[in-house]
Amino acid sequence: MKPRCHIVGPGALGGLFAFRLTAAGFHVSLIGQHPATQQQKLTLLTPKGQQTLEFPYESSNTKSPISLLWVTTKSFAALNAVTRLSHRFTSETVIVTLGNGMGYHNALSTLVSGRLVAGSTTAGCSSPSTQTRKLAGEGKTRLGWWAGAETAPDWFANIKDTPWCSDWESNIEQALLEKLAINCVINPMTALLNIPNGQLLDNTHQQTLATAIEEVAAIFNRLGHTDIAKNLPHRVGHVISDTAQNSSSMRTDRQRQATTEHEEILGYLLERSSGLKEKPLTPLLCSWLSALRQPYPDQ
Repeated sequence: MKPRCHIVGPGALGGLFAFRLTAAGFHVSLIGQHPATQQQKLTLLTPKGQQTLEFPYESSNTKSPISLLWVTTKSFAALNAVTRLSHRFTSETVIVTLGNGMGYHNALSTLVSGRLVAGSTTAGCSSPSTQTRKLAGEGKTRLGWWAGAETAPDWFANIKDTPWCSDWESNIEQALLEKLAINCVINPMTALLNIPNGQLLDNTHQQTLATAIEEVAAIFNRLGHTDIAKNLPHRVGHVISDTAQNSSSMRTDRQRQATTEHEEILGYLLERSSGLKEKPLTPLLCSWLSALRQPYPDQ
């Protein structure tokens, strides 16, 4: 019998993982905001071709229990989306979250008495239309218990050998902080300049990029994450090169004049910095956050 799972937030990333989990042997149901729909047909476009599948589609009001819930909403919407589904949780329900940023994991964990698997993914996917998802990059997905337990859940055996899944993480918070550091540099800069990732390496942006890396590294050093700080220049350069043609999610959201995840990414880091006895100087990062908090011109 196939293991069952649900995905809340069936947008670009959720659609991609619906195909991935189906291929890994799961029976996947989608949860969205269109209660009249009972099935959703999606097409995934990849460099190797395309695949079309039809998924059961449920509203948050459905009453059947959820055993495994993958949360692929924007990070600022995750807690509300999961809370609306809490009437469907059992004593064994597990939540998996793949959102960017930090600051919301403890609240999600409380909803399921600590049974939270936190995740970080570098997969890239877009939604050219409501029924189409386009893979931009396979990336890697890192998963681990938020509470830090080392033993992976049984269902992890279905995905551990897939090309997109990394080994089970015994310290997922470290992995999330590593990604946070990179996102604090790349996402705001590409969003405010409205450029793809690769253009950050242009000569005209070199000084700003170096300053951003220096300020983020200074915060992580003061927080005691010296390895993250030390490796940040290399890792930022590596990610930019690997995703040169891609747009950051923050840039894409700003192009659509949608809410971005700046509070969960840059806002979270600067809030952590504000509590330090010796607060590092971060004028560039602070100016970015201020700009991202401004309403769009026509709002």
